[in-house]
Amino acid sequence: METSTAPEADTFWMDGGDRVAVVVRGRDAVKFVDGFTTAALAPIEPGMGTEGFFADAKGWVLALAGILRTDDGVWIDACPGTPGLAGHLERYHIREQLEILDETAHRTNVVVAGPSAPATLAAILGGPAPVVPFAHVRGEIGGVSVAVVAVDWAGPGGFLIQAAVQDRDRLVAAFEGRRIPQAGDAIRERLRIESGWPAPADIPAKALPQELGRPTRAISFTKGCYLGQETVARLDALGHVNRRLVGVVAAGGLASGGMVRAEGVDAGTITSTCSSPRSGGMLGLAVMPVKALAVALDVDGAAVRVVQLPLTGAAAEPPPPSARGGEVVFSTARFRVVRIGEAGAARSRDVVEHPGSVVVVPLVKPGMVCLVEVVRVAVGATLLELPAGTLDRVESLAEAAARELAEETGYRAGRLTSLGGFWMSPGILRERMHLFVAEDLTPGPQALEPGEQIRTRVVAWDEALAMCRDGRIDDAKTVAGLFLCASRRGTQPSAPPVGA
Repeated sequence: METSTAPEADTFWMDGGDRVAVVVRGRDAVKFVDGFTTAALAPIEPGMGTEGFFADAKGWVLALAGILRTDDGVWIDACPGTPGLAGHLERYHIREQLEILDETAHRTNVVVAGPSAPATLAAILGGPAPVVPFAHVRGEIGGVSVAVVAVDWAGPGGFLIQAAVQDRDRLVAAFEGRRIPQAGDAIRERLRIESGWPAPADIPAKALPQELGRPTRAISFTKGCYLGQETVARLDALGHVNRRLVGVVAAGGLASGGMVRAEGVDAGTITSTCSSPRSGGMLGLAVMPVKALAVALDVDGAAVRVVQLPLTGAAAEPPPPSARGGEVVFSTARFRVVRIGEAGAARSRDVVEHPGSVVVVPLVKPGMVCLVEVVRVAVGATLLELPAGTLDRVESLAEAAARELAEETGYRAGRLTSLGGFWMSPGILRERMHLFVAEDLTPGPQALEPGEQIRTRVVAWDEALAMCRDGRIDDAKTVAGLFLCASRRGTQPSAPPVGA
């Protein structure tokens, strides 16, 4: 039975729609496709994948797609309605040893999601389901040959399952036979929007890759030449974009086509929308000027607010004291003090409300980690720390981690992996810190803020842990970050990510 709202089941399946499937096969397939996408394909092994933008010669986005390495080439997967990917590639195909096939009409798609989806699929497949986004395996479900792809645009524990179109009924029957409930298209759309994955309708004409909010996931700044690279590199050198894709939340109705206004001035058009309990209302996508994100916004006269995408653990945090009836008694550029009454008590408590922060473990090479020496005015000393910084602008957590890493150390990360988060000092301070591991680092110059005094120091991994134990490192986030990394990835920092 199809459900139109989020199903209570731990695992559910949905129709995947007519997803675009382009297959490029042959000796030159990987090198050829690598020349037309922002993602770096050369390091990716068969069975793995990445997301990447396809752009024209001016750098304007044609499509965002999952790009999957196969034994004989590349499989490109994109949202329904993505225009002309096969034709775009065929225009540039001259002598390369490959063939380009548009398989869209020959494949059927089912999406499986939910907290228990990985375990459910593992039981059905008779082996582990892929975990890392865009990792994929072949298998059988109900006697049907399928490809199973881990996709983060379907939420945590989301999978795309693709089979031959003539096998659709047997595939659906296999899920129904296991009493796995079906969810409607509205749920699939909600998961996509909450993840911040833009469909064709969300990508305006002449949009640049960095404007769509996925630079740490979909763009390599160290790979060789590709179509549109000059524009992408020029924008990267500027260090910022003038507009970006954001999530817009309204307490009441929100419809596609609605105009977001910033202090009375048109600022952007709502494209996709969904009902999103996680965001606390109706959630929409819009590409808006960055300067408009710091002022009051409305749609049709109703106030709206901007949220970070994807909506992950941070969006599920309890609301801040100021949103629970607290009184702001003091405010600065980086934090504010909120007075809030305690339940069942006559007294009140003053709480420091902070926007949150990121901390990064930069693995320079196997067995080596980059720390920073920071002059801390509050304690009157220079501390040895992991690079970190405040979430003081509209960007994803991964983007904030990449930015702080580059600013404080000069290193640009080829790969960032989230290791979760923790509250810094919950007795008085509402600051949640989000931990990332940075790998495949490329050195470069620091970009310190005025007044910052930071020096880098590369130390052996075992020595960094010893310094935490004997007190030479006594910064809480650094101690927590290093030991969390050690416990999640093993004692050797060169170990593969958990779940890889």
